[in-house]
Amino acid sequence: MEKQIINMLSDIQQNMKVFDQNLKELDRNMKGLDGRMQGLESNVRGVEGNMKEFGSDLKEIKETVNRIEVSQTEGVIALLKVGNQRSETDFHYLNTRITDIDKRVFTLENRAEG
Repeated sequence: MEKQIINMLSDIQQNMKVFDQNLKELDRNMKGLDGRMQGLESNVRGVEGNMKEFGSDLKEIKETVNRIEVSQTEGVIALLKVGNQRSETDFHYLNTRITDIDKRVFTLENRAEG
C-alpha cells in the first residue's frame, strides 16, 4: 500500500511538474501577447494621429475650395460689370453716331428738297 501511495505521489509530482511547465509556457505566451497588444495599441494611436491630421488637412482643403469659389464668383461678377460697362459705352457711342448721321441725312434731304 505504501508503494501505491508513493507511486501516486510520484505521479502527482510529475503531473505538477508538467503543469508547472505548461503554466510557465502560458506565462511566456501571455507576455508575448501583451507585447503584441502594446504594439497594436501603439499602431492604433498612430492611426488615430494620422486620422486627426487627415481631418485637419481635409478641413484646410475645404476652406481653400470655399475661398476659391468666393474669389471666382467675385471675379465673374467683376468681369460681367466690366463687360456691361463696355457694352453701355459702345451703345452710347453707336447711338450718338446714329443720331449724328440721322441729322445729316435729314439736313441733306432738306437741302435736296429746297
